[in-house]
Amino acid sequence: MDFRLLALCFSLWLFPAWASIESDLNDLADTVYQYPNEALSKIEALEGALDQDKLTPILRLRLALLKCETFVQLGENEAAINLGRMSDAKAKAMQIESARPYFLNCMAGAYIDYGDLRQALTLLDASIYHSRELKQPQSLVNGLLLRGRVDIQIESESSALEDLRLAQDIYPETLNQQPHWIVPPFPYIQLAMAELLSQKGLFNQAFNTARATLDNEQSTGKVRINLLLNLAKIAHKNQEVKFRDDMILEAKILIPELATATELAESYNQLAEIEFLRGNDKSAIQLLNIAINTFEQQKKISDSLHAHKLLAEIELANGNEAAGLDLMKKAIGIAERTNQFYQLVICYQVLSDYFASVGNYQQANQYQRLRFDTAKHSYEYLKDTRLLQIKARLARYQQLAQSKKTNTLKLDTHLGNNYGLFGIILLFLLLTLLLIFSRLRGQKPPKQEMQGFEPMAPLEKMEALLASAKQIGFPITILLINPSHFYRADMKLLSARICDKLRQQDMLFNKEADQMLIMLPFTHLEGAMQISQQLEAAIEPLQSNGRVAIGIAVMRHHDTLNTLIKRASIDQLSKHNEHLAH
Repeated sequence: MDFRLLALCFSLWLFPAWASIESDLNDLADTVYQYPNEALSKIEALEGALDQDKLTPILRLRLALLKCETFVQLGENEAAINLGRMSDAKAKAMQIESARPYFLNCMAGAYIDYGDLRQALTLLDASIYHSRELKQPQSLVNGLLLRGRVDIQIESESSALEDLRLAQDIYPETLNQQPHWIVPPFPYIQLAMAELLSQKGLFNQAFNTARATLDNEQSTGKVRINLLLNLAKIAHKNQEVKFRDDMILEAKILIPELATATELAESYNQLAEIEFLRGNDKSAIQLLNIAINTFEQQKKISDSLHAHKLLAEIELANGNEAAGLDLMKKAIGIAERTNQFYQLVICYQVLSDYFASVGNYQQANQYQRLRFDTAKHSYEYLKDTRLLQIKARLARYQQLAQSKKTNTLKLDTHLGNNYGLFGIILLFLLLTLLLIFSRLRGQKPPKQEMQGFEPMAPLEKMEALLASAKQIGFPITILLINPSHFYRADMKLLSARICDKLRQQDMLFNKEADQMLIMLPFTHLEGAMQISQQLEAAIEPLQSNGRVAIGIAVMRHHDTLNTLIKRASIDQLSKHNEHLAH
């Protein structure tokens, strides 16, 4: 009895200690994004004061996660990846599966900073899958936010919108989650949504979305500085000049509070972009030179690429061609080494626009062709990434099927004893159905009411067909024709000739003035190329000038109708440039 009383007293003494550690970790999780340097100091102090061996496995993993996310916020990407990989292995060994998605997100965030989107997307796909399976809303929100940011970078707008809306809907569930691991501030989700709206040209919606985040209680420290700088950029696009200047002024006051050189350099990079937009080129150049030195020392690859590209753009805008081309060459070199094709596309577009502005159209055309070729490589690169993700999902589903196989076999054995009874019941049902069907066949069907029924629009039919193809697994290919190369008077004849070559299931739609869209269900690339050749031969006599190129795109698992059209458009432009070259 004395021993039990002693154990009870000891446990009561320990309870406040564990409660204190839980409280400390919860407080740290709420400040990692706002004050990462301060959070790292507290984490290291906790590690020194606590006996790691006496902590529960969950507490050890939570402490490691906070440190990992703090490393990402401070730009210590290599340290974050190493800690995340090691902690994920520990969580797996200790069979604490619920912790693993958080470390996958942490590593993905570091790879995004490196510009390695393939590694990041693979990790995020696994994280989002496990978060849903394990019902971890905090890791699910973080994974969706990170993947949404990647999709914004690569201009996959529909995917980004879907992820960010889902993150917004799930966020309230994260507030009461236990244990409290870590979740990004809600203003970051709103800011990403504002960035997406701005990219789509909806500047007023983007401005209002970002502006609403300023009053959020989580908008402090580094989070507030990022909000101010991004809101200033959106305000400039929305022609809110006074508001833009107010945001810049407040940001400049808060920036000195940032504790590390990397954080300062990131803010200088953002501020330089805004200064360039409002015509303060000299200030932008000074800020970028400081930022580039820090990025190169800290090996911040993506930020260094962005800074070089922006500085090159400023030099070219000021007529310093030699300096601008040299800086752009460095930016292109970084993008090629790290397979950042979407950044290469931007670099080539800047160079094409510059040479067009100075009247060197041959050079401008050359860079425009490089841009189109790079865009194709970008789609292929991301296609391979998506295929890796699909293979990983299939592997997981196969494992689940194997785990359920034993139960299924037992059920089949039990059912085998009742096959005779099932056969009799099935035969009776078939006879009943045949009798009903034969009676109905002899009756005339009643006239259906057509009031209120509206046929689907062509684009809606195409979207529905695309969705069916993904579910059932049949191929779809689209062809894109530019009708601007034909005389307006021949448009009816053009449509008639095209329809003569199409099959019954194929769909033709004039999407825009310069886009004639043809959807070919149950058609692989080889079949589409044959149809394309037949169409070219049929419409060739109607062409007004030059040879018309037909763009082709084959549906992939992650495609929407818009992405299909975009790829067909790129293929069309590439073929058109080839015709011009010959």
